[in-house]
Amino acid sequence: ASLELTKGSFYHHFRNIEDFEAQLLDHWTNQYLSTSGELPTDPHQSLALLDTIMQETFSPITAPEVAIRMWAAQDTRACSCVEKVDAHRRNIVLEIFRGLVEDEQTAGLMADLLFTMTIGSMTVLPRIPPDRVLALYKEFKRIYRL
Repeated sequence: ASLELTKGSFYHHFRNIEDFEAQLLDHWTNQYLSTSGELPTDPHQSLALLDTIMQETFSPITAPEVAIRMWAAQDTRACSCVEKVDAHRRNIVLEIFRGLVEDEQTAGLMADLLFTMTIGSMTVLPRIPPDRVLALYKEFKRIYRL
């Protein structure tokens, strides 16, 4: 699809394609790293926050993530950004589960399982429909009695 823009308008905003890619990655990375505040102190409010995050996982704002993850498989800059975002996300989920279970090892397993399920469902082909992923999340909560 054509944007009907001139090359000059591209170079007005970016020095070159590498600058464009760097700014794109910075924007995507900062979108996740700068938007998360502190978790609620009540564990059940934190779980409610996680419920909201799961509901929004498949909103249009996350659509570029699949492409960025595919790019990251071939590009070290993109890979570094995805790794930063993933570590940040996993830490948030781990903190939520630390507040809900006594055992640190169980909290880590829960965080890894949920994180892997969510990210994996974005990248597996054919894609798992959002309602199916939410059903998996509901089953995850049932298994762990959350």
